[in-house]
Amino acid sequence: ADVITVIDWKPYGPSFGALASFLSTGIKKNGTLVGVFATQLPPEAKPICSVLPSISAQQWQDAVAETGKQRMLVQKATRVYLQAMKGVDVETNRIDFVLTVGDATDSMRKTMKGYDTIPAPPTQAIANFLLEAWDQWEVLDQEMKLSLELKDASFTVLSKVMKLSRAIDDALNAALEQYVLSAVAAQPTTRSIIWGVSQRQASLVQRMAVEALFIRFGIDVDVNTASFAESVGAFEVAHWELLEGRSVSVQTLGSFLAGRALQRTTDACTLNAMEDV
Repeated sequence: ADVITVIDWKPYGPSFGALASFLSTGIKKNGTLVGVFATQLPPEAKPICSVLPSISAQQWQDAVAETGKQRMLVQKATRVYLQAMKGVDVETNRIDFVLTVGDATDSMRKTMKGYDTIPAPPTQAIANFLLEAWDQWEVLDQEMKLSLELKDASFTVLSKVMKLSRAIDDALNAALEQYVLSAVAAQPTTRSIIWGVSQRQASLVQRMAVEALFIRFGIDVDVNTASFAESVGAFEVAHWELLEGRSVSVQTLGSFLAGRALQRTTDACTLNAMEDV
């Protein structure tokens, strides 16, 4: 009898990390194998009882760290772009812009397809958020490059940059939360929430600078002023939660994954570094 080979559900790199399964069977002519027919099943065909693939604690940590790094890099790229457009240390910021854009693009590709110890997206929700961020990033990348080339700092252009940058940050934040929740579900003993909070701090610093620059440019001043205050508040809340910990019952506005416990920091070197912050 003909044999049908089944390759079980896993994130598939060429489909940008989307879950995929494959069926294949041999094609015979007069009893001789002459080829193979294979078909890829789409994510929506995946049984709902499937479980997360086996991912180590280190892989979870690397995935969370890389996603957090992307948030920071997108905000940094926006910041140095705005500084160059404002005429602040133009050549240095233009060079920094090119390097940061390259790093952000490389980082996004790693998480979408998987790279070294970074697994491909372990759930469809994570893959969807990463793809959403990537689609917006491609537009933002071209918009900022063209604006720099034409020296166009018009209200229309900067408003579009602001909306794209914020949309990407929101999508990556959603992906980061999904990574952390998936890590907790798969390995409850991992310190994934601490990883997520720590990674968010770096992006919040960049985001505050971006919001301040948009205010300086006169772009949606009221909105950016309110957003700046929220970013400052979220950074301060997270800083003290990392220092002092957080109980399950505490749901402070601005907390990352509020309602989930967070262990206090006890490492002396980390405490000294946080004191400097």
